[in-house]
Amino acid sequence: MLIRSRDLSRLHRRQCVACGYAGRFVDRPGQLHCPRCTCDFSERPPKSYAEMEGLEDADLASKRRQRSAYLEPEQRDWRMISRWAVFFCGVAIVAISVVVLGFAAFVVR
Repeated sequence: MLIRSRDLSRLHRRQCVACGYAGRFVDRPGQLHCPRCTCDFSERPPKSYAEMEGLEDADLASKRRQRSAYLEPEQRDWRMISRWAVFFCGVAIVAISVVVLGFAAFVVR
């Protein structure tokens, strides 16, 4: 199972349980109230759809956030660059193979 380093899908985005506000201020560590409806987060903490439906534990969600926070942006960028480099090398190998086989098919003696 692939775990995204930064998951922004609606399924995993935390939101206010009272009004549904899912802005960037909901997940702040020191945020005590919802900026839209002033719901108290100590009584009703913000949750994602996956947490509300029981698809994922709150512990797993916090571990995923800790894992993405653990990786520094430079490290994530280098991982992305290395994946793209492997992809382009694979495409180049396939393209060169097609060209060589094409030339071999048209060689007439």
